[in-house]
Amino acid sequence: MTAQEDAQNIMMEMQQVQGQLQQVNAQKEQTNQELQGIEKSLDELEKEDGGDVYKSVGNILVSKSRDQLIDELEEKKEDLEVRQKSLDKKEERLQEKMEETQQKFSGLQG
Repeated sequence: MTAQEDAQNIMMEMQQVQGQLQQVNAQKEQTNQELQGIEKSLDELEKEDGGDVYKSVGNILVSKSRDQLIDELEEKKEDLEVRQKSLDKKEERLQEKMEETQQKFSGLQG
């Protein structure tokens, strides 16, 4: 392979990694928004004592016990926190790969 072909391959790899980083960042943002929504819901459920509690299921509202709904939300919160940690690790690996690729490219230039 020529130096120009090597440079083109490295540039393509950098673009792929950049695209993957953008996808991970979008997923992290979505996960963070979902976590914030769940935390607000849990705060509201813990503030209110008594009264009916409803859960949206598709286009309808279904009556649920407060404790059952809190348990569901806390379970979903735990799942999202695990997902968030996984995305953080994936982002870190991609950033390391980007740095390595940039160093390869710099080595070709120098």
